[in-house]
Amino acid sequence: MDMAKPVSMLSVALAFRGLARAVAGVWHDPETKALPFVAAALLLTGTIFYWRFEDWTIIQSLYFSVVTLTTVGYGDFAPTTAGAQIFTIFYILTGIGVFVALLASVAQQYITQKAEGPSARERLSARRHRGQVD
Repeated sequence: MDMAKPVSMLSVALAFRGLARAVAGVWHDPETKALPFVAAALLLTGTIFYWRFEDWTIIQSLYFSVVTLTTVGYGDFAPTTAGAQIFTIFYILTGIGVFVALLASVAQQYITQKAEGPSARERLSARRHRGQVD
């Protein structure tokens, strides 16, 4: 049996666990607690705006909002009216700052948690050692 696949799946699972812990850390930190709410409000605002004024479906509007705020910009959708284009300019300028702050906070929490605690490999080694000693 090829052991590389289970090990890589475990690594991915542990990475996602670390990311989830970092997001939870941002959520519980009084200084960054508002960022997820502001990011969600921006996504909701953009989704409603594009749904209403561009005549896109809710899914298309949400998709465009996410693609725009994450600066991916596939180019498959674009605002067609001058008003929507002006809104998009301010939406991007505001949204990029909020999303960069949110992602920076998550990254800082992740780095802090990694620096403060033992690695998964160290914890596993300690468990194995305790099992052999007991």
